[in-house]
Amino acid sequence: MSGLQLLAPAGLIALLGLPLVVLYHMRQTTPVVRDVPSLRFWRMAMREEADQDRFKRPPITLLFILHLLLIALLAFALARPAASRAIGGFASRTEPSHVILLLDGSTSMSATDPQTGEPLFDSARNVALDRLEGLREGDVATVILMGTHSSTYEATDTAGLRSVADRLRSVSLPGGRADLNAALELTADLMLPSMRDEVVVITDGAVAADPSIVERVGASVELVSLSGGNDNVAITDIATKASPSNPGEQQLYARIANFGAAPVTAPVVISADGIELSRADVTIDPNGDAEELTQDLPAGAATVDVQVEALDALPADNRASSVLQQGNEFGLRILYVADVPTKLQRALGVLPGAKITLASPTEAAATRIEGAFDLAVYEHVLPPTSLPNTPVLLVNPPVGGLLPMDGVMANPLADRVSAQDPLLHGVELAGVTFGQTPIHRLDATATEVVGATGGPLIYRATAPETGQPMVVLAFDVALSNLPQRVAFPILMANIASELAPSPLPASTALGEPLDYRPRPGAATVRITPPVGEPLDLAIAVDAGSGADQGAAPAEPLRVTTYADTGQPGQYLVTELDADGNEIGVGRFVVNAGHPRESDLTPNPELAGVLSQAKPIGDAGEASSLADLWPALAVVAFLLLLFEWLVMLLPRRRVRRVRRLATAPVR
Repeated sequence: MSGLQLLAPAGLIALLGLPLVVLYHMRQTTPVVRDVPSLRFWRMAMREEADQDRFKRPPITLLFILHLLLIALLAFALARPAASRAIGGFASRTEPSHVILLLDGSTSMSATDPQTGEPLFDSARNVALDRLEGLREGDVATVILMGTHSSTYEATDTAGLRSVADRLRSVSLPGGRADLNAALELTADLMLPSMRDEVVVITDGAVAADPSIVERVGASVELVSLSGGNDNVAITDIATKASPSNPGEQQLYARIANFGAAPVTAPVVISADGIELSRADVTIDPNGDAEELTQDLPAGAATVDVQVEALDALPADNRASSVLQQGNEFGLRILYVADVPTKLQRALGVLPGAKITLASPTEAAATRIEGAFDLAVYEHVLPPTSLPNTPVLLVNPPVGGLLPMDGVMANPLADRVSAQDPLLHGVELAGVTFGQTPIHRLDATATEVVGATGGPLIYRATAPETGQPMVVLAFDVALSNLPQRVAFPILMANIASELAPSPLPASTALGEPLDYRPRPGAATVRITPPVGEPLDLAIAVDAGSGADQGAAPAEPLRVTTYADTGQPGQYLVTELDADGNEIGVGRFVVNAGHPRESDLTPNPELAGVLSQAKPIGDAGEASSLADLWPALAVVAFLLLLFEWLVMLLPRRRVRRVRRLATAPVR
């Protein structure tokens, strides 16, 4: 025992019982049993002696010493002595405990535990349940289940602890990626100064922690690492694009990685709409190396699947799928109006989900555009009357049309660039030539994105009369070297993303939130996951600032986000109008393979980083104290038992002497 402290010194007041015990024993004496013929004169002698000696020296007997020890033990126990170490297993905690369990629910926890044959998540859940069962009345528990997004369960009493335990037994693996840093930041905000905080991280070790965040936790962090098999092959990426060799068809791209320590050779099967297209043995080098595959897909195919037939620790990431056709409702519907199509058509055609309708100016004038197309692109031409009521991209619009122009720039160079504009994200314009370009006169609604000395080259504005968003490329694409650069398709993708509703992606990475803009008129987006109940997402509305009551309602924000993409499989997306009528149905796929989650190798630095977490102030010393009153209570009980035996034995001896005295003489 070291560092002995008295947590309740007022309990020593009970030591006042010691003089009372002494007085009691000074007044009380044990009479000697004697056989006398008469008590007449004996009683008179005893009365005289009692009057003269009312208080005598206390007898130093075993019973007297036991009584003093009992009072001293009780007083010491009431003072709540505490030591830095438990004594003989009898000591108890001095303060209620607050246990915070960080439970890893990422996809890697679905790997098989080699010891139990069950998923690692089941083993981790059992560890968490054991910690909860060890809590007592007055303790507090918080469980943070880390996955695609963190779920928190709290309990402050016995009923709450049972409820949290029941929820843990029934909860399924959330999947996705575990953000340990976010969970540790939340943990730092959950510290309870009046309690002994304990933080326990239960994981397979395939996570990382920021040392600066760990240092701010404010309590020691215990790591419970569950070891699974590290050998794993995974399809970490899958995508499709327009086939460069076969117009009208799509080409598959897949990346297969081997995170094990030995090379793996396994069959890889590619199927479209359930029909096998190819099967080949692929050898993948170890330690994270990967093989990349491409495959032309038949025209009209709706889905494609890739499967690696290998036995490893995480079978879920051995298969990946993608949607090839979303249908007219969820594709990017583009009307491309031009007398002679240029390379712009190709750049638009490779956009994800793009469906291009070619039309001459005459055909476009007779076509219903509003509601039928998400984006109208005019190259070298303008509509005969006014722009359609839909987002518009104008490329090299003719002089004398709807847009005012003043002269021509011979060979402009971009010397004014709004680098932070979303249209230029990932676009490098150094060395780009633009050729002869008209000088556009910008109105109050226009914002220059790229400009030359004479005037704007790329700008955004509001379309006249319709008020729709508009982007203008003032230069002629055919006279520029931009189409020969990687920047050109990136620029077209950025423009389409700004102007038109983003198409529903064919597939998304595990744990990545889905962001897309629904069709005009959609009031609710209903997403049905592979397992579980559908979730209705009301499209957020921008209430504006300072809107008066009775003013026209603001337009819905045309972006919705769905974050629960932790379960691999196919998700169904349904758009509903304000009356609940279905106006579009689409699909997207979440695949289990991920460069981080499929790598099951434990992080060797995790334990060292978590060990840097220290309690704030004296919390560490206070939390290590153990209350000794239970041990003192046990000793006091044993003394009471011994005192009872001491009191019992003389009475038995007296009764035995009396029986012998009264026995008849034979």
